[in-house]
Amino acid sequence: MKKKFIILLAVMLMVSGALVGCKKTDDSGAKDVPAANDTPAVDDVTKVGLVLAGGLGDRSFYDSSHEGVEQAKKDLGIEYKVYECRNDASLLNDQLVQASQYASIVAVVGHEFYDAVQEIAEEFPEVSYIYVDNEIEGIDNLITVSYAENEGSFLAAMLTTETSIEGIDENKLVGMVGGRDIPVIRNFQAGYEAGAKYIDPEVEVKTLFAEDFEDPAKGKENATTLYSMGADIVFQVAGKTGEGVFEAAKEMGKYAIGVDTDQRHINPDVIVASMVKKVGKSIYETIENIQNDKIEKGKVVYYGLSQDGVEMGYGTDDMAQFATEDMKAKLEDIKAKIISGEIKVPTGK
Repeated sequence: MKKKFIILLAVMLMVSGALVGCKKTDDSGAKDVPAANDTPAVDDVTKVGLVLAGGLGDRSFYDSSHEGVEQAKKDLGIEYKVYECRNDASLLNDQLVQASQYASIVAVVGHEFYDAVQEIAEEFPEVSYIYVDNEIEGIDNLITVSYAENEGSFLAAMLTTETSIEGIDENKLVGMVGGRDIPVIRNFQAGYEAGAKYIDPEVEVKTLFAEDFEDPAKGKENATTLYSMGADIVFQVAGKTGEGVFEAAKEMGKYAIGVDTDQRHINPDVIVASMVKKVGKSIYETIENIQNDKIEKGKVVYYGLSQDGVEMGYGTDDMAQFATEDMKAKLEDIKAKIISGEIKVPTGK
C-alpha cells in the first residue's frame, strides 16, 4: 500500500509540473516567443538625444536647437530626450554617455563639448552624432555643422547707422556684447564690423566680452558701458546673457539687435531686428538626412546665406517695424551680392 501511494504521488507531481510549464509557455508565447512563421516586432522609431552645454529657456541658441528636434518629432516621427548640463563642466561626459545609451542620433550643442564629443563618438560607433558650431572631419559617425555667422552679422550691421530710425543718430560708434572671446563669437564680430564699415569706413565697432552665456547681469553691465560711451545700438551675441543687453537698452532709451532666434518678441520697442542663426533647421535637416542615408560620413555641413542658414528676423506683422520695406529691399540686394561673391565678408574663425 505504501509503495502504491508513493507511485501515485510521483505521478501527481509529474502532471502538476507539466501543467505549470504549459501555463508559463502560454503566457509568454503570445508576446515574446513568435511562431515559426511569424516575424518579430521591430521598434523602428528613431530616438534622438539633445545634449546642451547650458539649458533650455535662453530664448536663443539652445531653444533654437530644441525647436529642431521638436519639429523632427512632429514631421519625422522621432522620439527624443533633452540632457542639460547647465554649464557644469563635470556633467559634459556623463550627459553625452547617457544620451548615447538612449539614442541612435545625438545632437550636441555647445563649444564646450569639443574634446568630449570626439572621444565618445569613438566609444559609440553605432551612434550618429550631430555637433553644431564646430568643424571636425575624419570621424565617420560625427557630423559637424558650421554656420556663416559673419554673413548674417554683415546684414545686421546695415541697421546700425539707419538714422531714419528715431533715436539712432550719426554718432560713429556702435557696440556688440559677446558671450565669450571664442572663434564662433569672433565670426559674428568680423561680419558685424565689416558690415558697419561697408556703410561708413569711419564707423567704430566696440566689442565687450561678458565671458558668460548665462548671466544677464553681466550683459546689462557691458551694454550699459557701451551705451554710456555713445553707442546708440548694441548687437547681443551672448545667449541668455544678452537679455541684460535688452534691459539696458530699455532703461537707457537705446536700441539692440537680437541673435540666433527672432527675439523681437522679448521687447519690440528696443529690439530693432535679430540675426537669426537657424540651429534648429540644421539639426532637423541633418536628422532627416541620417534617416535617409544621405550623409557624407565624417564631413562638415555648412549653413550660410546660400543655404538659408542665417537670415534677418523682423518680428511679427503686428509689431511696429523699425526696418522699412525700402531698407529690407536694400538688405536683400546686399544678401544677393554676398551669395554671388561680389561682396566678400571676412571670417573670424
